[in-house]
Amino acid sequence: MNLKDYIRIYDNVVPDSFCDKLIKRFEENSDQWRTQTRENADRKFKMSFNQIHLLDEPGWEDDTKHLLEIVPEYIEKYKIDCKVTPNQWPINYTYEPPRMKRYEPNGNEFFSPHVDCFDGITANRFLVMFLYLDDNDAGQTSFPQLQLASKCIKGSLIMFPPCWPWLHAGEKPIEKTKYIIGSYLLYV
Repeated sequence: MNLKDYIRIYDNVVPDSFCDKLIKRFEENSDQWRTQTRENADRKFKMSFNQIHLLDEPGWEDDTKHLLEIVPEYIEKYKIDCKVTPNQWPINYTYEPPRMKRYEPNGNEFFSPHVDCFDGITANRFLVMFLYLDDNDAGQTSFPQLQLASKCIKGSLIMFPPCWPWLHAGEKPIEKTKYIIGSYLLYV
């Protein structure tokens, strides 16, 4: 297997109505938004978006529970598709609390190439999970070193390892806002 084989996309993970409901609730709860901006000129790195930490805010419990009930099926599919043997997979793991992110199509909101396991705090991450909540012609997750990009398709889930071989970027949406929910599987 090559590195691209560990990037998997599963369509129709959740229905459109569920995605629409989450987007509507995000927009109605601007008091829960946390603006994320970071820049490092030396590394040519920039990120900017708004997000809600779903487990930290009231009103998201049922939706979060529903998402975490769906995920195990796709974890099993991922393991089969990637030919993961039992000795490669941790006996015990947990989820990082999910966050819903919004990227505006203003040319300033994106997440430049990075990895999601980069220090002692994030070293327990072993699988990325991003659920796209809307269709978008741009704003894809790209893997520049692998010449690969996923499409933003409503209800689809992308999964891949968070480590340095899977450098990825959240590209700028162009014509409409992009919404995703992200979480990670964590070693315990």
